[in-house]
Amino acid sequence: MKPEEKIFLAYYESRKVELYFNELKDLAMLSDSSLAHNLKKLVSQRMLSVNKTRSNTFYKVENKRIFALEFSKIAVLKFLDLNRGVRIPIQNFLDNISLGIYSIVLFGSASKKMERKGSDIDLLIITDIKQDFEAIKKEVENISNYPLNIFICSTQEFIKGDDHIIIQAKKTGFPIKGEQNYYEVLLDEYK
Repeated sequence: MKPEEKIFLAYYESRKVELYFNELKDLAMLSDSSLAHNLKKLVSQRMLSVNKTRSNTFYKVENKRIFALEFSKIAVLKFLDLNRGVRIPIQNFLDNISLGIYSIVLFGSASKKMERKGSDIDLLIITDIKQDFEAIKKEVENISNYPLNIFICSTQEFIKGDDHIIIQAKKTGFPIKGEQNYYEVLLDEYK
């Protein structure tokens, strides 16, 4: 993994838009010189901004679209790394859904690769178009070891984020469709 990618991964895993140098060093596992060089490059490209205090130097996400794109790449890799018994049914579900979906988030035990017998696959579908997913759900469940548990919300409900399911999905999940949309909303929420 390139040093720049490790820096993006550090922001992804921390779920913060501002990290100080030593936090980045610990999360990215880079040497001081490598981290400093790559941070300088990201600052010059206006992806990050620098805030120096007496005791620390903070690096804040400036270009949220680029970070959302980089986070999307990480989410795709996480999806590909899922256990086959989870990834294949989800892929079948994604292949059979129609257009007009803002984002789909995998959360719960399956997103953490901690599913067991009796677990289910939790999906949060964010869409403003009324759709019936029951037929697709039944078709996928016929070939899956895990039942699908589908929750649906509108984009405004997702952005507002008051529902406990939405909060849980944002805390533990990652997008499997509409990744860029998902991370653009989350980057606005990160502190």
